[in-house]
Amino acid sequence: MENTCKQCPRRCDVDRRGGELGYCGAPWDFRVARIALHAWEEPCISGRGGSGTVFFSGCNLRCAFCQNYDLSHSAKGKMMRADELADAILALQDAEAHNVNLVTPTPYAEQLVDFLRALRPKLRIPVLYNCGGYESVDALRALEGLVDIYLPDFKYLDADRAGRYSGAPDYADVATAALREMLRQVGRPVTDENGIMQRGVIVRHLVLPGGRADSIGVLRHLAQSFGTDAFLLSLMSQYTPDFAARSPYRELHRRVTTFEYDAVLHEAQSLGFDGFLQSRTSASAAFTPEF
Repeated sequence: MENTCKQCPRRCDVDRRGGELGYCGAPWDFRVARIALHAWEEPCISGRGGSGTVFFSGCNLRCAFCQNYDLSHSAKGKMMRADELADAILALQDAEAHNVNLVTPTPYAEQLVDFLRALRPKLRIPVLYNCGGYESVDALRALEGLVDIYLPDFKYLDADRAGRYSGAPDYADVATAALREMLRQVGRPVTDENGIMQRGVIVRHLVLPGGRADSIGVLRHLAQSFGTDAFLLSLMSQYTPDFAARSPYRELHRRVTTFEYDAVLHEAQSLGFDGFLQSRTSASAAFTPEF
């Protein structure tokens, strides 16, 4: 196996096993910022018992407006051996988590293959891969059979915006290919008798200030590429400038207007998407997100 890291679309070619860091800033071994029950995911994910979230440190997008800025842009977190992480996840299962929610797992996709193979026989709940959408198809293929639910973002259609805010002008093409692979693996959404998701894909899209046209473009692209019933859509209004305060992009230093969000929501409804929308009160740094 090569020592250089090629497991995400950036293909940094750094020796993470030897201690080098790539764009994501993540070490080779698991660095985890938070493990806890989480009540603020989509209703079919959090339910009443909460989602068993594992927040990994590091990110291959490092968006200028990220609400988890301290995790995605820094090395904050605790190094964990595979057995320690497994024990923590099983403790969440014992606490009646509805799922194992791997948040920002992309820098650890290759490492998660062996980890999940060992853990799956001990799990009674689905495994959820909660990512930014900027994924390697090869890495996703290696996870086939180990992930039950994919929860990707689809952030941009416009290459200029993707390049400016996330350093990824090829984002739309990459995310489209990744979403196609996710859908191939897990198929249409399946929920249990309590409405808790067991399998399938939820695509998240966050409406950004000044991004109304691009958001509408994203929705039309998704509808044309995949139809509107292959996955659930989660249309988010939670953007708050609190997390972009250190960003040089002044257009991000304001909230999304009601007109902007409602225009995108109307397009989603017109196209026939099923899924979730957020209360406008979720646009607060105090609790993000609320569905």
